[in-house]
Amino acid sequence: MMIDNIRVIIEQGPFSAEDAQYYIERIKATTKFTLKKVIFTRSDTYLDIRYAFAEIPFERIRRVALAAPPEKRAVNN
Repeated sequence: MMIDNIRVIIEQGPFSAEDAQYYIERIKATTKFTLKKVIFTRSDTYLDIRYAFAEIPFERIRRVALAAPPEKRAVNN
């Protein structure tokens, strides 16, 4: 479902659109970024809320090989 141009997914448990709207407003009040997607998962003991923002840039993680240190031997020099 869509609420305020935000994709809302309810994965598990009873959860209404009014409940989703309440939590979306709470998230919006605490951040300056635009919400893109919210996923709600409800169980008997907790409510799991996962959300993604539209304009947070992705930083590419690169693996760089370090230069091998000069070999130092304690024996057989």
